[in-house]
Amino acid sequence: MRQLTIVVVFALVAVVTGAQAPAPPDGPAPTGLVVGSGNFFSPIVSDLDKAITFYRDGLGLDVQGAPSNADANPALRNMFGLPDAQLRWTIGRASGIRGGVEIVEIKKAEGKPVERRIQDSGAFTLIVLVRNLDEVFSRIKQLGAPLVTTGGTPVTLPLGDGKARVIVVKDPDGHFVEIVQPDPLPEPAGSTSQVIAVRVRVTVDDVEQAGRLYRDALALQPRTSGEFRTDPAVMDMLGIKGGQYRVSTFQVPTSGLIFELVDFKGVDRRTVRGGIQDPGSTRIQLQVRDVDATIAALTRAGGVVVSTGGSSVNLPGRGGATTKVAIVRDPNNLFLVLLQAAPPVAQR
Repeated sequence: MRQLTIVVVFALVAVVTGAQAPAPPDGPAPTGLVVGSGNFFSPIVSDLDKAITFYRDGLGLDVQGAPSNADANPALRNMFGLPDAQLRWTIGRASGIRGGVEIVEIKKAEGKPVERRIQDSGAFTLIVLVRNLDEVFSRIKQLGAPLVTTGGTPVTLPLGDGKARVIVVKDPDGHFVEIVQPDPLPEPAGSTSQVIAVRVRVTVDDVEQAGRLYRDALALQPRTSGEFRTDPAVMDMLGIKGGQYRVSTFQVPTSGLIFELVDFKGVDRRTVRGGIQDPGSTRIQLQVRDVDATIAALTRAGGVVVSTGGSSVNLPGRGGATTKVAIVRDPNNLFLVLLQAAPPVAQR
């Protein structure tokens, strides 16, 4: 069997296998700092309404209710390190799927668009497994989404004993979205949602170096690791001419989140730095055992705390409870939202 079946659309094999034979709902037990995850994908956007149109009307995620805002929540603005900014956000989900897409718009913070190619460090990709690619792709095209895959049409790739049709597009702010339809489809799990599963991928400077951070320091569970490979069909899918790619995949403890790292060689690459307020930047949420210890581990690896004061912030919650939080930019410009929940305050 070709090696492509192991790495095609990188973690897709794990997605399909998981959809056919669900893994334990709690995922692997935590062994270190990271103990779970929140929303899988949190793009920073310039126009929340336009982004909602893409993720709801294009991809088919369920977005309900009016957006939330942080106008009366200075602690949340401090978590972002933007005490004077204006924040709005909403969440898109698909039935039967843990996690979702938390879309965040930041104004009054001098944000500037971040432009990356998929091979550039810090580029982030949402992988979306769907039942009918043609239907989703038709809606995406009607919205005018930029197409990344060479030729602008889906690519067919081997997948285990079957195949998959895949295309990569961009959302309105340049975040990459990989839309995948496996053949055969996984057995339905009681949901009629167009979206079956989601995964995430970040392009890094060096997979081995980044892997040491996420595996050894943060204790994500390794699933696969790969060597550099050459496959024209995969590179066409990614819209890259020539070169090689290498992938490692991890699972977040007590979570269904599959987290991928990818790097490339033999192609033009650049490092593009951005701030948390810049459209095109991306966050993911990680639940941690100890925020301060996690901050220390990330800063030792070259991460930078962006929260106000360079330390954690206490977010007030219901019943007098607080959540200790911080946002740290990792060495590859992915913004990690660290969440440490505290027990409720005892009522007197």
